Amino acid sequence: MSHLLSKFVPQNQRWVFCGALSLALILPLCWPGALSSLIWQREELVNGQYWRLLSAHLVHLNLRHLLLNLLGLILICELLWDDLVLVEALALLLVSGLGMSLLLWLNQPQLNWYAGLSGVLHGLWAGCAGAGLWRKKNLFFVGALLLLGAKLACAPSTASAIPVVPVAHLYGALSGLLWLALWLLKQQLKQKLM
Repeated sequence: MSHLLSKFVPQNQRWVFCGALSLALILPLCWPGALSSLIWQREELVNGQYWRLLSAHLVHLNLRHLLLNLLGLILICELLWDDLVLVEALALLLVSGLGMSLLLWLNQPQLNWYAGLSGVLHGLWAGCAGAGLWRKKNLFFVGALLLLGAKLACAPSTASAIPVVPVAHLYGALSGLLWLALWLLKQQLKQKLM
């Protein structure tokens, strides 16, 4: 499937992914009711609005929140993306978003709402750095994973203009590591079959 897809998608798939995801993040700004309709909201999830498990990552509280997440996405695509094909990146995005949302649901019963891409970005960070380390055995990717661990350990303690849910960053990173474990299993199986 990824070979077939690579014929239709330009060689530099990281920027196709980054551009498409950026567009998906910007589009809700054109819809006045996007935040209230798409945000992760416990009460609405209980009422069966399950799309919010994924759609919440596309909406942001304000322009500053969106721009910070776009900057994070660009940095991950530029620095950590290492030969992932588009299908792998989409799977990482989906596992990070859904995993983070489900972990919030299960482990944070006091949390009523969540919005933004930052938790998913931590999943992309973990998955991309782990895949890069496996492929290249490069110390840069070790450093990226250590930096992620340090960032998670030093959760923000000061007030911010954007409400931060540090545990969402942890859950995103854990979800990215789940994707990485599944991806590594697939890589090992491919090697054994060759």
